Amino acid sequence: MTIKFLRAATVFAAVTAGLPAFAQTISSLKIEVLSSRPELVSGGDALVRVLGSDTPPNVWLGGSDVSAVFKPDPKGGWVGLVGGLKDGDNALVAKAAGKEAALTLKNHPINGTLFAGPQQTPFLCENENFRLQPAKDGSCAAPPRVDYFYRNRGGEWKPFDPAAARPNDIGATKTSEGVEAPLIVRQEKGVINRSAYLINILHDPAAGPQPSPAAASPGSAWNGKLIYSFGGGVQANYHMGRGLGAMTGTDAKFFMEDMGGGLADYFIARGYAVATGSLNVMGTNNDDVKSAETVAKIKEYFVKKFGRPQFTIGHGASGGSMQQHLIGNNYPGLLDGIMPARSYPDVMSFLQPLYDCELIGKATDGAGEKWTNEQKGAAAGKYWGYCISNGARYPNARPEWCDAAVTDLVANDPALKAKGVRCTYQDNLANIFGVDPATGFARNPFDNVGVQYGLAALNEKKISFDQFLDLNARIGGFDVNGKVAPKRMVADPVALRRAYASGRVNNANGGLASIPIVDIRSYVDGDPVGVGDANIDVHDGYHSAVMRARLLKANGDAANHVIMTVASLGRVQADTRTYGSPLTRVSGEGLALLDKWLTNVAGDKSDQPMAKKVAANRPAELVDACYPTSAGALVGAIDKVTDAARCVKLFPFAGDARLAAGGPATDDVFKCQLKPVDGADYKTSPTAEQLAAMRRIFPEGVCDYSKPGVGQEPLAGTWAVFRGNGEFTNLEPRR
Repeated sequence: MTIKFLRAATVFAAVTAGLPAFAQTISSLKIEVLSSRPELVSGGDALVRVLGSDTPPNVWLGGSDVSAVFKPDPKGGWVGLVGGLKDGDNALVAKAAGKEAALTLKNHPINGTLFAGPQQTPFLCENENFRLQPAKDGSCAAPPRVDYFYRNRGGEWKPFDPAAARPNDIGATKTSEGVEAPLIVRQEKGVINRSAYLINILHDPAAGPQPSPAAASPGSAWNGKLIYSFGGGVQANYHMGRGLGAMTGTDAKFFMEDMGGGLADYFIARGYAVATGSLNVMGTNNDDVKSAETVAKIKEYFVKKFGRPQFTIGHGASGGSMQQHLIGNNYPGLLDGIMPARSYPDVMSFLQPLYDCELIGKATDGAGEKWTNEQKGAAAGKYWGYCISNGARYPNARPEWCDAAVTDLVANDPALKAKGVRCTYQDNLANIFGVDPATGFARNPFDNVGVQYGLAALNEKKISFDQFLDLNARIGGFDVNGKVAPKRMVADPVALRRAYASGRVNNANGGLASIPIVDIRSYVDGDPVGVGDANIDVHDGYHSAVMRARLLKANGDAANHVIMTVASLGRVQADTRTYGSPLTRVSGEGLALLDKWLTNVAGDKSDQPMAKKVAANRPAELVDACYPTSAGALVGAIDKVTDAARCVKLFPFAGDARLAAGGPATDDVFKCQLKPVDGADYKTSPTAEQLAAMRRIFPEGVCDYSKPGVGQEPLAGTWAVFRGNGEFTNLEPRR
């Protein structure tokens, strides 16, 4: 077998092809930071480029001459890794050909805060879970470790020792660029932002050094592109975490990338580098700002070590999709395109329907008139088994629902035990929502005042008016400790404003409007294969439609958004871990087309806005589609259907309780404005007694969904920097 490698110039061209094009006749000298924003440098060094001179520049960092680190850049100008930065402001000055440029680099500790606000305490370092040296202090700092692995011809990963005799069973691959190479992976793990990080990249040490910012290497078949992986789940933080998807094992069964989206070694085998952090796993950390901060630092580190990727694709399912959507909208530039699977627009939009499920279940179970499961589902807007299985499965409203490691930490520390740790969604995001001085706990953004639960069910004659009255009289809400209480829950108005203005509710009018989105959803709605109501999957499909509605509302179109709905083999694990399954095959197709889309955008040198470039360069074959299984003898065969009406029939999406109560398709109202009770709203005309009962149940009125929600402000801007207790500024304020 002939093994071919990329030549250095070819690799570097791939790496830099997506960078901004600068005319070779720049009239003035310019300094730019390639590894991060100038004001958000971390780790004491920055990858810098000087443009506008054909001769080597003289560059000073403060009073120190750092000119020697700058080398010619094949794309033009001069590139150098400038080290020795002190925390805070650092003045960088370049001079060449009678011209001068200056830039201030603001450096931050690699394990300190960048923009997410004061770091959380307590915080448990868990370095040993990643085979890293134990933490010596609260920074969790540990030296990085590098291991090599190879995949044998049987598909198993095994340790690879570059200094030992070369194994004779090394498997080969062909990358997305058509390059043949041995499947040997350099894997680096360490600690950045108090998060374990992992970077996998193809590299054969026998063929040459690893890629670097100024020089590629024939030893690497890296295709110049980066996949950033996001893990699922939703839980409060207070610890580093113990997982990085399925990428940290050492036995033959592990993979080099996360399995959540239906792919297994698909990325690395096609030449993509893969990076992730333990605080990018939503089951460890439900704070999407902390996740964004972790992405910023790990990607910065990657760029300084290997060079700036042509583009970065976000990938991950469930809680991983929430992070992609939120980071894409609120911190543009970190992700150039996203590939969410089993997606949700944001964390709050995931939690609110679950809270409603639990409330409806308790209210109807104690009702005077018996409710069928079909009636309960009509009120919840979805198959009722979903609520049975998931209504209390993700209790982010309950302060005691902490990870076992955090519970043990608190139990073994008398001071912490006396103080307590609250593991609610909002308490984990106290930097964003702020603290309610009346309780000392984080401000609450959730509300159900005025919601007419079961309105659609009533108007469709699935429940009686008396059932409708009883449900809304009994519905109640959650108290400050997440317990079901008789009174409906009232959101803190400050928390609501911050939820919208800071971007916790994803309104899709920040950076998300200008990046390609390929939403791949394995269809798991209802109980099609009889797994039982206690085992219904949480990833029902309407969230993709909600994201589409928000893009349409914010931007007037959704030309950057493609939804691919895939037939399920049954349980989700069978989908994701079965080679050749519909989900795996469609995910591979989606990645190839997203790569083509981003490559097209990178090659578009027009001066039109990025959103228009993205719309104009979408591959013609990349359209909304559904993939039902085919009839016939071929197991796993699927069809591609692009007829939207047929897809709706094949894969009908449900909804949630707020949509079933008359809420907008955007599902983005977390506290409604109110209007007086009006009998004309009901297709089943109420009696005078029933109307009087409605006014007693809703003394302040019912939801008026024709108006924006309470506190529903526009996004204040992108790149929010949080100061603590809810205060923030935007590096890019809304224009």
